[in-house]
Amino acid sequence: MNLYEAIGCRQSVRSYTKREAPEHLKSKILSFFEKTSRLNDRIRIELEILEPDAKNVRIKGMWKVEAPYYLALYSETVDGYERNAGYIMEQLVLYMTVKGLGTCYLGGSRPDQPVKNGKKCVILVAFGYPEGKLYRESPLAKRHPLSSLCVFKEEAGEQMKTILKAARLAPSAFNAQPWRFIVYSDRIYVFARKPRISLKAEKGMRDFSMGVMLSHIMLAAEELWMELKTETEEQFAAKAYKNGDYVATLTLR
Repeated sequence: MNLYEAIGCRQSVRSYTKREAPEHLKSKILSFFEKTSRLNDRIRIELEILEPDAKNVRIKGMWKVEAPYYLALYSETVDGYERNAGYIMEQLVLYMTVKGLGTCYLGGSRPDQPVKNGKKCVILVAFGYPEGKLYRESPLAKRHPLSSLCVFKEEAGEQMKTILKAARLAPSAFNAQPWRFIVYSDRIYVFARKPRISLKAEKGMRDFSMGVMLSHIMLAAEELWMELKTETEEQFAAKAYKNGDYVATLTLR
């Protein structure tokens, strides 16, 4: 199984056994982090594995999941940092799925020291060996149909449909699925729905979720050996939209 294949079977795991992950596996996770694709290479980021049972570490916040390990991603807080963090963390989550580990995003939780080396903890992910099933039995996740997410301006070929299906399966905060697409035969205009409540935290979670979704598109394009170009077009970025925000234009060849 590779990362793209893990998209179709990964599910959130909220119950874990006490089985310890071997040190070489934890080292591989940290090494893989250094190889992940980034939306912005200039944003300084840092990854840490937290072990509450082994060290003096406390996890605080809402919707906490008890797990033997937590992955903490820290980032400097510059423009686009939440989206970049989501893009990176989803690659790590899928990597851990491939390695037989369960994972669960904890959007409302933070370590007791949420700042490290001048970087803010953007997200925690609980992980470990699952008490129940690791993989989703049905490929039908609770997601909106593509007909609700996309406006098709031109007929989409099979490769484009495969990429959109991968985007559709992306997890999101509160399963909000904020992404919307205007689709042509060779390009996708990506938009993010406006948050229901105009709060900084909700916008941050939305932007993190958009990064998660964009990583699925990247992995699907790689699987299909397609060239993916991501750009921000000023003519769209400068325009105000009633129900959403322009994110990017994706060109696929």
